[in-house]
Amino acid sequence: MFFTMDLSVLESIGLSFIEIKVFIRTLELGETKAGKIIELTGLQSSSVYNAINSLINKGLISHIRKGNIKYYKAANPEVILDYIDLKKAEYIRLLPELKIRQQKKEEESVELYKTYKGIKNITSELLRDTKKGDVCRTFAVQDPKEYNLARKHVFSLTKKLFKEKKIQIRGLFHEKTRYAPSKDSIVKKRYVDYPLPPNMMMVNNKTVIISWSGNDPTGVIIVSESIARAYINFFDHLWKIGEK
Repeated sequence: MFFTMDLSVLESIGLSFIEIKVFIRTLELGETKAGKIIELTGLQSSSVYNAINSLINKGLISHIRKGNIKYYKAANPEVILDYIDLKKAEYIRLLPELKIRQQKKEEESVELYKTYKGIKNITSELLRDTKKGDVCRTFAVQDPKEYNLARKHVFSLTKKLFKEKKIQIRGLFHEKTRYAPSKDSIVKKRYVDYPLPPNMMMVNNKTVIISWSGNDPTGVIIVSESIARAYINFFDHLWKIGEK
């Protein structure tokens, strides 16, 4: 019976093969002495005792003493779910520190996207690790024709994503793209009357640059804290002097 069971699940939660073998035999035997476990597992006594002690520490085996003899009993199999929950809780407590270490070692990267579909994907990637209340700063498309194409093929479709993630959007526009305000606009707009950088979006440590000229748009997403911070500072300076 023992060898026909799929034990991979128990192994996946951190139990060794010997611990699993001892736990299963103890479960089958009920209250039992160590000698019986050693006999049925066919393992060396030292290995069995080490496994028993480990399983006791994990709450999967208990023991009582009758006279001078210890008797062992496997916990209800459902206790393993509690053990998994405990390990999950321990990992959740550790997760913030792991994320901090990941951020410290995060490598800078650049990825290229093409076509309207690619630009929609680049927007999803830009917002992947954002949280509620984060701010997306954007230098809007300056050419009116390209602006209308971008709004039709991409921006109208990605608006839902910004809403779902509750991301604030601040947009700097050229005066020549000032139109009657849209009733459903989610962008806080300000306008300037001099050239702006190409169409860009900056969120946290990510910067997206998009060219709308030609038959298909092309965009790059740059993951770099220093680059994003430089453009964000420039944007914030212009935002202060822009007109509503």
